[in-house]
Amino acid sequence: MQPQSKAAAEANQDVTPPNEELRTVRALSDKAFHRFQRAVWAVCVVVYLAVFLGGIQAGGSELMAVARAVGFTLVAALLGRIALGLLGRASVPAEPVPMAVPEGKVGSLVDLLGSTNVASQEDHENQDDSAAAA
Repeated sequence: MQPQSKAAAEANQDVTPPNEELRTVRALSDKAFHRFQRAVWAVCVVVYLAVFLGGIQAGGSELMAVARAVGFTLVAALLGRIALGLLGRASVPAEPVPMAVPEGKVGSLVDLLGSTNVASQEDHENQDDSAAAA
Protein backbone atom coordinates (compact mmCIF):
# COMPACT_ATOMS: atom_id res chain seq x y z
CA MET A 1 0.00 0.00 0.00
CA GLN A 2 2.92 2.36 0.46
CA PRO A 3 3.85 2.66 -3.25
CA GLN A 4 0.27 3.56 -4.16
CA SER A 5 0.07 6.29 -1.54
CA LYS A 6 3.37 7.79 -2.73
CA ALA A 7 2.15 7.76 -6.33
CA ALA A 8 -1.10 9.42 -5.27
CA ALA A 9 0.83 12.07 -3.33
CA GLU A 10 3.04 12.78 -6.36
CA ALA A 11 0.00 13.00 -8.62
CA ASN A 12 -1.61 15.51 -6.28
CA GLN A 13 1.52 17.68 -6.35
CA ASP A 14 1.52 17.78 -10.14
CA VAL A 15 -2.00 19.22 -10.29
CA THR A 16 -1.93 23.01 -10.44
CA PRO A 17 -4.73 24.86 -8.67
CA PRO A 18 -7.09 26.82 -10.92
CA ASN A 19 -6.42 30.52 -11.25
CA GLU A 20 -9.23 32.35 -9.46
CA GLU A 21 -8.18 35.71 -10.91
CA LEU A 22 -9.25 34.81 -14.46
CA ARG A 23 -12.75 35.92 -15.32
CA THR A 24 -14.99 33.85 -17.56
CA VAL A 25 -16.50 34.87 -20.88
CA ARG A 26 -19.15 33.26 -23.06
CA ALA A 27 -17.86 30.34 -25.07
CA LEU A 28 -19.90 31.26 -28.15
CA SER A 29 -20.28 34.61 -29.83
CA ASP A 30 -23.77 35.89 -30.60
CA LYS A 31 -23.30 35.03 -34.27
CA ALA A 32 -22.35 31.42 -33.51
CA PHE A 33 -25.23 31.07 -31.04
CA HIS A 34 -27.74 32.28 -33.66
CA ARG A 35 -26.29 29.75 -36.12
CA PHE A 36 -26.99 26.98 -33.62
CA GLN A 37 -30.55 28.29 -33.20
CA ARG A 38 -31.08 28.12 -36.95
CA ALA A 39 -29.58 24.63 -37.00
CA VAL A 40 -32.11 23.49 -34.36
CA TRP A 41 -34.96 24.81 -36.53
CA ALA A 42 -33.53 23.06 -39.57
CA VAL A 43 -33.23 19.76 -37.67
CA CYS A 44 -36.85 20.05 -36.52
CA VAL A 45 -38.06 20.61 -40.10
CA VAL A 46 -35.99 17.67 -41.39
CA VAL A 47 -37.28 15.38 -38.62
CA TYR A 48 -40.88 16.32 -39.35
CA LEU A 49 -40.54 15.79 -43.08
CA ALA A 50 -38.66 12.52 -42.70
CA VAL A 51 -41.11 11.00 -40.23
CA PHE A 52 -44.22 12.27 -42.05
CA LEU A 53 -43.10 11.21 -45.52
CA GLY A 54 -41.80 7.90 -44.19
CA GLY A 55 -45.16 7.19 -42.55
CA ILE A 56 -47.10 8.04 -45.71
CA GLN A 57 -44.83 5.92 -47.91
CA ALA A 58 -45.11 2.99 -45.52
CA GLY A 59 -48.84 2.94 -46.15
CA GLY A 60 -49.99 4.11 -42.73
CA SER A 61 -52.89 6.43 -42.10
CA GLU A 62 -52.26 10.13 -42.58
CA LEU A 63 -53.47 11.02 -39.11
CA MET A 64 -51.04 8.61 -37.44
CA ALA A 65 -48.20 9.83 -39.69
CA VAL A 66 -48.91 13.45 -38.73
CA ALA A 67 -49.18 12.59 -35.03
CA ARG A 68 -45.95 10.60 -35.10
CA ALA A 69 -44.16 13.39 -37.04
CA VAL A 70 -45.37 16.05 -34.59
CA GLY A 71 -44.28 13.93 -31.61
CA PHE A 72 -40.78 13.32 -32.95
CA THR A 73 -40.48 16.99 -33.95
CA LEU A 74 -41.41 18.13 -30.44
CA VAL A 75 -38.84 15.75 -28.95
CA ALA A 76 -36.20 17.09 -31.33
CA ALA A 77 -37.19 20.68 -30.45
CA LEU A 78 -37.00 19.93 -26.72
CA LEU A 79 -33.55 18.39 -27.05
CA GLY A 80 -32.47 21.33 -29.19
CA ARG A 81 -33.71 23.85 -26.61
CA ILE A 82 -31.83 22.01 -23.86
CA ALA A 83 -28.68 22.05 -25.97
CA LEU A 84 -29.12 25.77 -26.72
CA GLY A 85 -29.58 26.49 -23.03
CA LEU A 86 -26.35 24.68 -22.20
CA LEU A 87 -24.50 26.41 -25.03
CA GLY A 88 -25.81 29.79 -23.92
CA ARG A 89 -24.52 29.30 -20.38
CA ALA A 90 -21.17 27.79 -21.42
CA SER A 91 -18.17 29.90 -20.44
CA VAL A 92 -14.42 29.67 -20.68
CA PRO A 93 -11.71 31.35 -18.61
CA ALA A 94 -10.22 34.35 -20.36
CA GLU A 95 -7.35 36.72 -19.86
CA PRO A 96 -8.42 40.21 -18.78
CA VAL A 97 -8.34 42.72 -21.61
CA PRO A 98 -6.00 45.65 -20.89
CA MET A 99 -7.74 49.00 -20.87
CA ALA A 100 -4.74 50.95 -22.19
CA VAL A 101 -1.41 50.00 -23.69
CA PRO A 102 1.34 50.66 -21.13
CA GLU A 103 3.76 52.15 -23.62
CA GLY A 104 2.90 55.30 -25.51
CA LYS A 105 0.68 58.25 -24.75
CA VAL A 106 -2.93 57.81 -23.77
CA GLY A 107 -5.35 60.45 -24.99
CA SER A 108 -5.32 63.12 -27.62
CA LEU A 109 -2.41 65.47 -28.20
CA VAL A 110 -4.85 68.10 -29.47
CA ASP A 111 -6.32 68.41 -25.98
CA LEU A 112 -2.89 69.37 -24.63
CA LEU A 113 -2.88 72.57 -26.70
CA GLY A 114 -6.05 73.80 -25.09
CA SER A 115 -4.97 72.80 -21.58
CA THR A 116 -4.01 75.47 -19.05
CA ASN A 117 -1.13 73.31 -17.85
CA VAL A 118 0.79 73.73 -21.10
CA ALA A 119 3.31 76.56 -21.13
CA SER A 120 2.76 79.22 -23.77
CA GLN A 121 5.40 81.08 -25.76
CA GLU A 122 5.18 84.03 -23.35
CA ASP A 123 6.06 81.75 -20.45
CA HIS A 124 9.16 80.56 -22.32
CA GLU A 125 10.27 84.17 -22.94
CA ASN A 126 9.88 84.96 -19.25
CA GLN A 127 11.99 81.94 -18.35
CA ASP A 128 14.73 83.06 -20.75
CA ASP A 129 14.73 86.57 -19.23
CA SER A 130 14.92 85.23 -15.68
CA ALA A 131 17.77 82.89 -16.65
CA ALA A 132 19.70 85.80 -18.25
CA ALA A 133 19.14 87.98 -15.16
CA ALA A 134 20.52 85.34 -12.84
